[in-house]
Amino acid sequence: MGSSVVAGPPTPPRLPISPVPSTQFNGNNVSNPTISWLMEAVIESEAFLSSQPGFDQISAAIDAIMSTDELVRADTRSTSPGILSTTRTNRIAKIAEDIAAMMTDTRPFWDYSVANRRFEEHAQIYGKLATFWYQRRNIDLRLADTIKYYVVGGTGYLHLFWNPDIEDIDACAEDPRNVLPLRPLGYESCESCQGIVVKRKVPVNYIRDKYDIDVKAESDGSAITWLNKMRDSAADVISPIWTFRKAPTTDTELPRIPSVTLYTCYLKDDRRNTRKDMGDDYTGKPLQMGTWEDGKPVNNWSYKVELGDKLYPNRRTISWVGQHMLYDGPSYYWHGHFPILKLTLNPYPWTWLGKAPVWDLLRLQTSLNRLLRVVDDHAAQVAQPGSIHDKNSVSRSQFDSFDTRRAGYKIYQNPLAGKGIQIITPPPLDQSIWEHIKWIQTEMDELSGVSAIEQLMGLKQLPSNDSVEAIIHQMTPAIRMRSRILEAFTRELAMQLAYNFSQFYTLPMRVVELGPGGVTQDDFDFDPGSMIPDFVHDSDYDSSGAISPEAILRGPMPRWDRAKEFLRRFVFKITPGSWLNSAQVEQKMIYLQLTRAGWMDIFTLWEVLGIPNIGVLPDNVRTIPERILYQQQMGLSGDINAAGRKASAQAPRE
Repeated sequence: MGSSVVAGPPTPPRLPISPVPSTQFNGNNVSNPTISWLMEAVIESEAFLSSQPGFDQISAAIDAIMSTDELVRADTRSTSPGILSTTRTNRIAKIAEDIAAMMTDTRPFWDYSVANRRFEEHAQIYGKLATFWYQRRNIDLRLADTIKYYVVGGTGYLHLFWNPDIEDIDACAEDPRNVLPLRPLGYESCESCQGIVVKRKVPVNYIRDKYDIDVKAESDGSAITWLNKMRDSAADVISPIWTFRKAPTTDTELPRIPSVTLYTCYLKDDRRNTRKDMGDDYTGKPLQMGTWEDGKPVNNWSYKVELGDKLYPNRRTISWVGQHMLYDGPSYYWHGHFPILKLTLNPYPWTWLGKAPVWDLLRLQTSLNRLLRVVDDHAAQVAQPGSIHDKNSVSRSQFDSFDTRRAGYKIYQNPLAGKGIQIITPPPLDQSIWEHIKWIQTEMDELSGVSAIEQLMGLKQLPSNDSVEAIIHQMTPAIRMRSRILEAFTRELAMQLAYNFSQFYTLPMRVVELGPGGVTQDDFDFDPGSMIPDFVHDSDYDSSGAISPEAILRGPMPRWDRAKEFLRRFVFKITPGSWLNSAQVEQKMIYLQLTRAGWMDIFTLWEVLGIPNIGVLPDNVRTIPERILYQQQMGLSGDINAAGRKASAQAPRE
């Protein structure tokens, strides 16, 4: 039998750009091959995004939330003020706010675990740092921004980066129209792409102050009129490379806030320091990647590449504006992933963006507004009904001054001279209109998933005669799927955070945050100031489990290399279905029952219940058995009132 080949996912093609970082800062009149290829990739990605189902509805969804959509302007033009109603409601905005608020009603709970007890102290430090960082940097608000982009675009992105201005890890939400996937092979995450490009409009003065480069403005960043807004929205879809051809002709046409598009590309580049991959750039010597001075790396993401090793083991980062190369070199982050986390709560395999909950609501909102205007117009007719005037018995002056809305009006009428004035009472409003309005409101809540989340959030709706497990069964399949997606998203966030803490948080920073509990014995080894152990690779140990003499003579491997080997042993644990705060009732009651039985300490129960002012436990009191012993030493025990029936802790009290 002949050998068969199993077809797998296609591999990314070889990059047609130089493997050596480009350090040339070119002007707008000089072509840079790397930037030229990247701009072609940007145009290709923009075309890919614009062809995704629902992409053209993102702007309409944003305008609908902000009450600046075209339907409002059309309604204003088609109706005459004072004659027909222009009433409208914005239920879409309320639904968008409810989804963002409910899906971010989460616990700042971070739990890293490791099988090797030698590193349990490290896992606790990572968990404490993550919890304090989450609360200090208001990450719940950044996550809410990400979900708001999901509401209108089907996908939201959280950009996790090191911010040198505040000297801390930071996060921000990115517009899905400004995050360009380069040649994606799947839809599940950014890791399926060859690269990710992030676009951001910045003032030209920002580029001048930060990089000391003068660039030509591409557009007016003020966008104070609807015409400028439409022009800027089009510029988000059409690459600004085309705007270079049209420059202001006079000084009066210069934009008031000159802006330019800053591009940042995170790129997979798997080439190695070999003649095959390097070509004419091959020197046959080790290469110093990043920034070096006097033979030493300036920062912790610069390294030396030996012969045969990967040039960019942690990915490659390229930043440019116009034809000016701002940075080209190794990625800043040890984790070796794109620092862009993709959140798609309604994923589908045939689209990159997924489906936004607002898209199905746009037409329902239009229908709801039309029905409300019908009710408003009918109320106006009831308040001021129409009238018929017989011209043979009603004078022109009486016709002009008569108002059916005026209370207590009186009319002289001579039935012999004609019919006089007849009041036309409008028919009663059809009750089916109210039923249809109620149906539209219910349908909008059902389609968006708000009603299911509201049912889950309302603890009073939990049946008192059932066990607390009923709250889990009340979660609809859609909510459970969204919870699982949020859990996977959080695991990726926790993984990158652990790497960033190891890379950017120094020993003094950890001591300031956690006190003596932020120090480990690995901070005082051959590589002081780093909590990463010196020897973590399998090759560092002999058959008896001791550090080999060769490893001791060689010394520790580079930090980024040891960090990858060390942190792959850690796992971020999330109980399925436990991400939302509303799903924590069962867990809290289980912990309460365990504490009442003496199998759980009071400190852990306080933490689960979210009770403040617990204090800091001693460093040698970490595990639950150690906490139970510490609790007994302090004489802390729960007192149960002997009167009345004992609480079972199986259902919430009404």
